[in-house]
Amino acid sequence: MPNKSAAKSDVRVSTSEEAEVAVKAYLETLGKPRPRGRQARPKPDFEAATKGITDPLAKLAAIKAERERVAGIVINDDTEEGFIKYGKTWAKIHGYSREDFAALGVNRRVLDAVFGGGAPRMRTTSTRARAPRVSTKSIADAITAKAPGTWLTVTGVMREAGGSPATVRKVLDELAAAGTVTDPIDDPKHSGRGRAPKVWERN
Repeated sequence: MPNKSAAKSDVRVSTSEEAEVAVKAYLETLGKPRPRGRQARPKPDFEAATKGITDPLAKLAAIKAERERVAGIVINDDTEEGFIKYGKTWAKIHGYSREDFAALGVNRRVLDAVFGGGAPRMRTTSTRARAPRVSTKSIADAITAKAPGTWLTVTGVMREAGGSPATVRKVLDELAAAGTVTDPIDDPKHSGRGRAPKVWERN
């Protein structure tokens, strides 16, 4: 009896070879100018379709069938069709991903047709965390608890006590007016690019 596993292996190899030919043929077209404009659709061959038919109604039906046949022909690039048909199978056999083909220059439309939709988008979290809701009193209490001489910045207070930049700045300005902290000055330690952040000092 013929070996079933060997037969399956032959089919797999044959499919892999056919897929590789199709994939290679398409990839060789990348970066090369493609024909501009739509390809011409073939014209119906009514003469061949009605050859040998004498009945007028049968001839009419043959003409209709030929017209519908031509209308249903898909006008496309043969190499692209082959890649769409075999690309996913070939990629799976050889361990290639959608991203590998994209890096080579295969456009998204073709990749969607081959791999069945766009690449999954990774959900990213915002690097700017939403400031927790805190009262101005709790922010003021955290500031007044600091030892005299402590330098305070909006970012530092936000990190320790919470609140938004606007809320923290408002509390600092109110405490400066009350004499709890000094009026703000530019950070003398700032050496980077851009405007120096404001600092307050606990009195």
